[in-house]
Amino acid sequence: MAPPFALGSSLVCRLPPELLIEIFASCSDEPSDALTPVVLGQVCRHWKNVSYLSPRIWQHIYLYEHHPISVSHDQALWWIYRSNPLPFDVRIEVQTMDMILPLLSPILWQMSRLEKCVIAGTHQEEFDLTKYDFDRNRDCLVDELNILVKGVGALGLGANANSDAPDDRLHPSIFRVHGPSDGPPELSLHLAVYALPLATVMRPIPVSSLCITEFSLDVTTDVVRMLNFLRCTPYLETLHFAGWPQEGEPILPGSLFPVQLPRLRILLLRSTCSVRAILSHIDAPALEELYLEHTNVDFEIRTEPYIALQHPPEEGESDDESQDFSQSPWSDHATGMGLRALLKRSRPPLQVLHMDYADMRTKDFCWCFDRLDRLREFRIVGSDMSDRVVGMLAPYRRRWLAFGLANLKEPDDPRGSWAVRLPSLTKLEIWHCQRVSGDALVQALQERVRFTDYAAEEGRAETVQTVGIVGCSEFQFQHVQELSEILGERLRVT
Repeated sequence: MAPPFALGSSLVCRLPPELLIEIFASCSDEPSDALTPVVLGQVCRHWKNVSYLSPRIWQHIYLYEHHPISVSHDQALWWIYRSNPLPFDVRIEVQTMDMILPLLSPILWQMSRLEKCVIAGTHQEEFDLTKYDFDRNRDCLVDELNILVKGVGALGLGANANSDAPDDRLHPSIFRVHGPSDGPPELSLHLAVYALPLATVMRPIPVSSLCITEFSLDVTTDVVRMLNFLRCTPYLETLHFAGWPQEGEPILPGSLFPVQLPRLRILLLRSTCSVRAILSHIDAPALEELYLEHTNVDFEIRTEPYIALQHPPEEGESDDESQDFSQSPWSDHATGMGLRALLKRSRPPLQVLHMDYADMRTKDFCWCFDRLDRLREFRIVGSDMSDRVVGMLAPYRRRWLAFGLANLKEPDDPRGSWAVRLPSLTKLEIWHCQRVSGDALVQALQERVRFTDYAAEEGRAETVQTVGIVGCSEFQFQHVQELSEILGERLRVT
């Protein structure tokens, strides 16, 4: 039997290009053959010219899990290019949620032209973007990407081993619309996967906010995989990671390299033993806010072998000379060394540091306080820091160099011989710190406020605007009275 159009090929070639385009567009709207526009263009030179010059023929993109991922990426990019400037639709057929984001990754750059996205297979969803008044001037309409990592334990056993049933309970809808009532809506993606996608199956994605949550104890943090995934998010501004207080996957020597996140402004790490590994391998020169939450653990962290291979050891690696009490010495060490590495590599303009049941050694507090010149807000909760750390908030004498000699100016010269750490600090909160004495808090804060108030009056420095001391058992009523004399309404206590 002759192939289609063969018997009347001369008649078909004489069809007006407009009618030929209508036929080709109708043929391309069939998901049975994802490459129809390419196949039609291979029939003859005339058909190739018609198909390549007609954006309408390329408006439907069909991507399948069983195709090589590189082929799917090239196909999506070619269809997007050929359909320009018209809108386009996407249909993705997968048997596992883990492949949705890799297949979507090249599409995210042109979300302003996307009209409809259909997910078929194990997960069924159809999202019509034309129903919402998105700001189409933006290339990427997705503001936030939420990834819930279930771990291989969620695969189940027996007959349900290959079922993705838990996905519908965790994230029944991938696409969610939210935003202020007085502005254009915002779009976020929510995915429940067994593991983070490998960087080798991803195209860079232009999301500005990323939240990674490990769903259960079945998930063991793979820092190398996570950092490699972050390399696919070069425009990231906010990163939240929440794990579990257990040791992660062993880190092989030479497998970790710093990831560049030039736009990252907000970083939150919660309930993970990988604080040092993450902070030590992120380059975030624009970081303004850092939140460390529930990272204290009372067991030894041993899954960072690259640390033992450092020659010579990193500065500060030795034990804390102060030998202050600590209920979490290993995580204190890891957090302090991670923060040191971040500050040394990136020199970020950090303005907010919240440590919620996250701690450091005394020597790490001192090292960081000496370098956080722009920090405006410091909040620490549940720390067993000592009076030495609180004392670092008070003014200290500094040496001046004059004619090549170190001279100490007179104590009554506030301009020359005295300085304060964290000179930009305006908000200080100390919650549930049971090792700190009330006398130390009163002495350090009284001296600091007197000094900074005087400097602020002359326009030479910032001074404290708010001090909160909550749940500190050694901070008694008489200490409140003493601090109130100088702080007044700036002091907030329980």
